[in-house]
Amino acid sequence: MKAIVTATTRIGVQFYDLDPMNIVWHGNYARFFELGRCALLAKIDYTYAGMQASGYAWPVIDMHVRYYRPLELGQHAEITAGVTEWENRLAISYLITDIETGKKMTRGHTVHVAVDMQSKEMLWETPPILREKLSPYLP
Repeated sequence: MKAIVTATTRIGVQFYDLDPMNIVWHGNYARFFELGRCALLAKIDYTYAGMQASGYAWPVIDMHVRYYRPLELGQHAEITAGVTEWENRLAISYLITDIETGKKMTRGHTVHVAVDMQSKEMLWETPPILREKLSPYLP
């Protein structure tokens, strides 16, 4: 599915990102996705502070990662995150590419559901606040 809105951020691979084989440890890609997600949420003006103020949390309930090439120390990459679903859940796609070569390094997606922070109940429909934040990008 095509994203209705995307945002991009950049990272530089640091020593602490590496595993014993001197490539980025697979678990760090969740953190990289989070960096992309934060850039995306800032673009639609619905940051974590905004979520908290609106009374909703959006936990990750599913995550998929496909590794094409390993990221290595000193490498610079671009993370693009995009909203692909929003009506009953929030789905965000991610693409990590090498800045220098443009090669695709990693692709993935996360699925989030709205949770009413007061009742702790999962909602089966997107709350109006997310629709409002996405309305400039909707067809």
